[in-house]
Amino acid sequence: MSDIEKTGTVLLGVSVDSVDTHKRFVDENQFGFSLLADTEFEISKRYSGIMEKFNASKRVTFIIDKAGFIRAIDKEVNVRTHGEDVVKLLGKVIPKIKVGQAAPDFIVKDGEGETHQLSKFREKKNVVLAFYPRDFGRG
Repeated sequence: MSDIEKTGTVLLGVSVDSVDTHKRFVDENQFGFSLLADTEFEISKRYSGIMEKFNASKRVTFIIDKAGFIRAIDKEVNVRTHGEDVVKLLGKVIPKIKVGQAAPDFIVKDGEGETHQLSKFREKKNVVLAFYPRDFGRG
């Protein structure tokens, strides 16, 4: 298990190369994570942008939390230290909560699409978070 996986994080690489190209690359380099084939440039256009001169994605790393919010963006990717850099960034932006510790701020949408931010309740109301993954909705 990698240091990244130990944080409970899923690592996905994205490029505009084909699935077959990714398979060969993973086999040759013994990669420990999945590569997504963005052959239609949909993900790359939305997240990293395209280097038109090379017809490729720009090298950018996003850290997205479990709620789907972007916690960090690294636009200065150093290929040689990228793994270590991601582990350090995860340590800074993904909260580690202990009993008695203040909860990290978060933003989520409810079933009606209304947005709630934990810090808005601070010193106004007590907050109870109850997690019911399948009781109240589909899934």
